Amino acid sequence: MSSPMPVQLSAADRFAIEDLFALYHWALDTGDVDGFADTLIEAGVVELVMPQKSTRFEGRSGMVALAEGLRQWDRFPGCQHFSGQMQLEPLSADRSRVRSFCGVAECRGEPPYALRFAGRSDDIVVRSGERWLFERRHVRLWAGEALRDSFL
Repeated sequence: MSSPMPVQLSAADRFAIEDLFALYHWALDTGDVDGFADTLIEAGVVELVMPQKSTRFEGRSGMVALAEGLRQWDRFPGCQHFSGQMQLEPLSADRSRVRSFCGVAECRGEPPYALRFAGRSDDIVVRSGERWLFERRHVRLWAGEALRDSFL
């Protein structure tokens, strides 16, 4: 009896998942609250884990609250979020784990700009029709547990 073939993502799926991350960050940094909320499935979750405080945002209303809360923060305008060095692990034809490094640069005033956050994310993305969306985002600072877990 032969073992089942491992699930693989097509190049088109990989590009679509990278586009999802770009859309998420672009919408967040340009104040497009609806576009930002549209990157998550209805029952999705975003968790931000920091040493002093962790926060959890659930569903579309949570994404709107996250984006609106950041827009009210006086240090937020001018920030640029980014992700890179993505590792995609297909869980099924329509679901994938994505690990990546992420960061935030504060782009105000004259360069050089300050790096305000360096971390990692461990996400689950799912196919919804022709699009890929976040089911779960788990973002944490590149320190403590996140750093230790990297060497396990």
